[in-house]
Amino acid sequence: MTRDEADEIKRHFDQKAEETQRHFDEKAEEIQRHFDEKADETQRHFDQKAEETKRHFDVVAERLEEKIGVIAEGHAVLAEGLNRLEGRMDQLDARMERFEAEIKAMLRLSFVELERRVTALENALTDLVGRIERLESSRPQ
Repeated sequence: MTRDEADEIKRHFDQKAEETQRHFDEKAEEIQRHFDEKADETQRHFDQKAEETKRHFDVVAERLEEKIGVIAEGHAVLAEGLNRLEGRMDQLDARMERFEAEIKAMLRLSFVELERRVTALENALTDLVGRIERLESSRPQ
């Protein structure tokens, strides 16, 4: 192999290396562009899905707020009703205590009156027994 042949092979090799490098660079740029397009497409898709999710979440949150509001109103109504019932129970307890005191007072009066009447009857009976005994003793035998 002569020097010219070697130089020709070297030039040919350098040319092929340069073509390969250019082809590699073109493919690298093409791949980079494709990657950038896919990254942008993925970002747009992600942003779109994030916005859809946010809207959906906002709708769900609004519905939950409405339902929580209804529950809170119901709770307030129940609490108010319970307070009214407690007030009525307190009133009933007070009435029961008054009735109990009145009944006890009436029973005491009734017992006192009954005691007085029984005592009067016992006294009348004692008088009658005494009269009968006197009549029987004064009668001739």
